Amino acid sequence: MENKYQYGFVFRQENCVGCQACSVACQIHNELPENVRFRKVDRYEVPKGDGMVDVWLSHSCMHCGNPACLMVCPAQAYTTRHDGLVVLDREKCTGCGLCVSACPYDAVVMVEADGKAAKCNMCIELIEQGKKPACVDGCPVNCLDVDNIYQVMKQKKSATKQGVGYGDCITKPNMVIIKERA
Repeated sequence: MENKYQYGFVFRQENCVGCQACSVACQIHNELPENVRFRKVDRYEVPKGDGMVDVWLSHSCMHCGNPACLMVCPAQAYTTRHDGLVVLDREKCTGCGLCVSACPYDAVVMVEADGKAAKCNMCIELIEQGKKPACVDGCPVNCLDVDNIYQVMKQKKSATKQGVGYGDCITKPNMVIIKERA
């Protein structure tokens, strides 16, 4: 059943320049070690006309409707909030790593310092204050946002769950790509 309150990332892939400011903003806000990234920016070369162009995909936890991390966690360290955000309770994490292997989006990482899993929580503490996540505020070209996924898909003709390097799958990811230049 579709969650009508589902929150997720909205990404304008055609506007992204691959600067990785979103990733850096996330890392700074979450005080992550140098080798830990909750948000990643991948580059894809795609054909256009007679040549190739770079297309970027900024991604983190997709706050899936059917989260693989939650399904495989023997410690039941994952929960889904009413707004669909998938939250990891690091206190419950045993460090088994099953969630890292299960996530099709490479969104869960193991932190060397304590041997436990960690992932994007969409900056819940900022959202609850009516603010945007650090990655969204860090994007200099405004190609990243958060919103009610159900509403965006319903209201925006160019909204899709398909893009270069990203597609809908069995985990029911909640990132929407707007296929138009702003």
